[in-house]
Amino acid sequence: MSASRAQSTTVAADDLPAGERIVTIGTFDGVHRGHRRLLERAVQRGAELGLPVTGVTFEPVPAAVLRPEAFSGRISTVEEKLERLAEAGLDEIVVVPFTRELSRWSPETFMTWLQEKTGLRELWVGEEFALGKDRTGTVARLTEIGAALGFRVVTVPRLTNGTEVVSSSRVRAAVMSGDVMTARRLLGRPFRVAGEVVHGQHLGRSIGFPTANVAPPPDLAPLADGIYAAWAWLPEDVAPRPAVAYVGSRPTVDDGARMVETHLLDFDGDLYGKTLATGLLERLRPDERFDSLEELVAQMAIDKAAAREVLASEVGTREPRY
Repeated sequence: MSASRAQSTTVAADDLPAGERIVTIGTFDGVHRGHRRLLERAVQRGAELGLPVTGVTFEPVPAAVLRPEAFSGRISTVEEKLERLAEAGLDEIVVVPFTRELSRWSPETFMTWLQEKTGLRELWVGEEFALGKDRTGTVARLTEIGAALGFRVVTVPRLTNGTEVVSSSRVRAAVMSGDVMTARRLLGRPFRVAGEVVHGQHLGRSIGFPTANVAPPPDLAPLADGIYAAWAWLPEDVAPRPAVAYVGSRPTVDDGARMVETHLLDFDGDLYGKTLATGLLERLRPDERFDSLEELVAQMAIDKAAAREVLASEVGTREPRY
């Protein structure tokens, strides 16, 4: 077992050291509150047995491979997902390349392979988990396979938020409708868009609202256009910075390129080339076209004040780092 569970390593299945393990497996897109409860319980079980805990995940997201026309997008990038999995206390993370060929493996074939690679002693999964061809590897079938191969299957009930099940699909739907408050409740943190700050038209600075422009990752679930109260993080930040963010293609100036433009409140500095993460807290209004720049500037002042009100209510609730 690693000396510190905070020091998770991402390794290939072929490179895992010999020995028994607790294994938890899933797509883990977003690493939402339900995922984290599963991970926490697996990590706790590993501590009880004195065994390392290995998280196995698939990339790309299986739905993006099997049903690309219906897949609306990821909740988190690969990098963020792996970071969140590491923070959950796993000793090792194994990323299994997901292909159509792999999707045709039977549950028996996959679990035999997994046990050979990991020394699987216990498999921890969510109660609705299934894998293998046509998702025939249900919990009941995996339990039968485990009895034959010598490992135990442990399920964790799905987490509910009131009457609503916490799920990746529900998070995606909330993000795409602009309901980032619900997305935050389900994730346990704000939905984030991160990337390198790039040059735009420099219009914001000329009208008194300089923005840091980031192109949303193309495979991320698309946020609804509009204005959002937000937290923003630079790599060196311990605490987030108050911000107001715009998502859209700037119809008033007919720019066309879709961006996340983040205006850091009470900040003056050059951010070009830096990585900026913007966490969306509340959608203040949808995007709209204005008849003049003067009308746009007047509305932006209103948006800035509204964002400050939302952020004032957040005092004491900030995550120490994002």
